[in-house]
Amino acid sequence: MSALSHARIHFNAQGTPVATDFDDIYFSNDGGLAETDYVFLQQNGLPERWQSHASPWFHVLETGFGTGANFLLCWQRFREYRRQYPDARCQRLYFSSFEKYPLSRADLTQALSVHTELAPLCQQLLAAYPPATAGCQRLLLDGGLVMLDLWLGDVNELLPTVPEQNRVDAIFLDGFAPAKNPDMWQPGLFQQLFRLSYPGTRLATFTCAGVVKRGLSAAGFQLAKVKGFGKKREMLIAWHPQPAESLSTDRQHSDPVSAPVTIVGGGLAALTTAYALLRRGIAVTLLCADAEVAQGASHNRQGALYPNLPVKLTPQGLFHCQAFWQARQFYQHCQQLGLDFPLDYCGVLHLASTEQLAERQQKMAQAAVWPAELLKFVDAAAATELAGVSLQQGGIFLPLAGWLAPQAFCQALWRYLSTQPGFRSQFNCRVEQLAAHSDGWRLHTATTTLTAQQLLVANGADLTRLAPFAALPVNRVRGQVSHVEAPDLAPLRTVICHKGYLTPAWQGLHCIGATFDRTAETAQLLDADDTQNIAELRQQLQAPDWSQRLMVNSAKAAFRATVPDHLPLCGRYHPENTGEPAPLWLNVGLGARGLLFAPLLAEYLAAVISGEPRPLSQSTANLLSPARFNKKAAT
Repeated sequence: MSALSHARIHFNAQGTPVATDFDDIYFSNDGGLAETDYVFLQQNGLPERWQSHASPWFHVLETGFGTGANFLLCWQRFREYRRQYPDARCQRLYFSSFEKYPLSRADLTQALSVHTELAPLCQQLLAAYPPATAGCQRLLLDGGLVMLDLWLGDVNELLPTVPEQNRVDAIFLDGFAPAKNPDMWQPGLFQQLFRLSYPGTRLATFTCAGVVKRGLSAAGFQLAKVKGFGKKREMLIAWHPQPAESLSTDRQHSDPVSAPVTIVGGGLAALTTAYALLRRGIAVTLLCADAEVAQGASHNRQGALYPNLPVKLTPQGLFHCQAFWQARQFYQHCQQLGLDFPLDYCGVLHLASTEQLAERQQKMAQAAVWPAELLKFVDAAAATELAGVSLQQGGIFLPLAGWLAPQAFCQALWRYLSTQPGFRSQFNCRVEQLAAHSDGWRLHTATTTLTAQQLLVANGADLTRLAPFAALPVNRVRGQVSHVEAPDLAPLRTVICHKGYLTPAWQGLHCIGATFDRTAETAQLLDADDTQNIAELRQQLQAPDWSQRLMVNSAKAAFRATVPDHLPLCGRYHPENTGEPAPLWLNVGLGARGLLFAPLLAEYLAAVISGEPRPLSQSTANLLSPARFNKKAAT
């Protein structure tokens, strides 16, 4: 596994970007958008196909994201279609694009500057454009009506990892010419495109090269030559053969699993999943054990939001990056919806507070596998300047990270959900037992029995108290966070992490955390834990002057749900000896990473349940699946 490289480009006399390594232009010197419109939109029957499309969404796959021009024009045409046909069934666009050499943000900004007619969309894309880390990054655009899945890496390595659920309606077969980029145009490329298509899927490409015609035909597509754009004599179109008995000229998505979902839980995992399901038209009932939401591990005043990056590229580290970028977008999206909660991307400073951490950070600096946008290495003087308070150590600074208020966010999200059709919630409703029945799941509380057609359990550390999950390796770990007044810390302007963490002030209080106790039986507040949190801070940071006047104002304690491999349990679960009358889903084990993991896990589960394109590769989904601990579970 190796780090991605940005594309090496230059701009010719006409201002068109040129790939230096391939000696090929990204779009035509003359009429680049007109060529996109003719080759990829018109030859795929767009926008006309959207009008009669039977599904709530339409899915396009593109090889070669490049400058994003094809995507941007498709998005613009989809916007125009929605304005013209507001009552049409198809109202959302998925666009999956693959790119081995992504442009840097600076180069992309310059390349898009020529498309003045698309300027508002270019601004949205640039604001969401992710750092160059391998895998899929889902970008939420146009208020979530447009989803750009940007798959970064070699298309021939990535396509086999795309789930079959992500089948597509149209294919933009783009990229540098086969003669200049033969590594892309391999037989496996065409075979994977056919695997991800349906009868009725259409494909268009600018080239009629023999390797392309032979590859598409051998994979199973039917082909035809049509007139090329402008002075080009011809181009290719192709389609997945339609069964003779079918009268449709478009693939018909099977209706999603629209049965209502009952969610057991009331914290970050439960609420974000409820939002993702409702956005797809699936009704949700939330069963919260407490009198209000966010009374367990999600009740903290402040929590740090950042990815935990290993020294080398690993699947787990890449998942952290993917979750981080999804979380940043999601919380900003929620603020755009009008949700009121504190959020500050002030950066997170990981200090080299021990010899072990210093050695690890030195190895990270030498490996240099993570994009500079995500992190930079700083000495003690630079760390002091960034933090605004005196520090004795250097470390790693993550400029895009920050903090938000988990409990305030959960409460704001619940208030928003409560205004949406299809959502209802019940409080003081602790599920004591689950039982499988022919009509679904029976949920037994102390006072009543409820029935769920689909059940999603997101109750954190309470999971293993329910019999079907008793064998899963989910541990209850108590943690206490101290809230302190600290006049000398008023200048602090970034989150500081060591063995624990320290936040900038919100409403006059800083958070210092957190203890980690695997043996505790209750969440009762302990003065000794406040003492421990402060002592740990002073020890790790070498007792700076400002740490001598920390006055505990209050504290919070709760149980986290942790898993031995530090990854959540997310996916479909098949408990033994139940007969599985109806789907049972899990979203638990987020540990101390609820703010980081919850938005991506919610998006993934909602996609699986609704039948929409998934934002995770199959290999990443396997990392999270309960199947890794239970042979009878499945993603």
